[in-house]
Amino acid sequence: MNEGKSIIYAKVEPIRIADVNWIMEGYEHLGQVGTIDGKAGIIKLYVTPDTYADVMDILENMPFQVEILESFTDEW
Repeated sequence: MNEGKSIIYAKVEPIRIADVNWIMEGYEHLGQVGTIDGKAGIIKLYVTPDTYADVMDILENMPFQVEILESFTDEW
């Protein structure tokens, strides 16, 4: 389990944001996708500590490039 990890930030080609959303919808209850900056392709995935590793595995195996943004934050 990944204690405290509940958000994953990633960057994809802007045209692929909908693809990530559709793929994640197919994995019901693993996580929700939100868009931070549509023009830059920055997305935010809301997960739980229990689903974090599964979602990371899915993102790492997408049929297109997904860059995980380890140090990104959208906190104000």
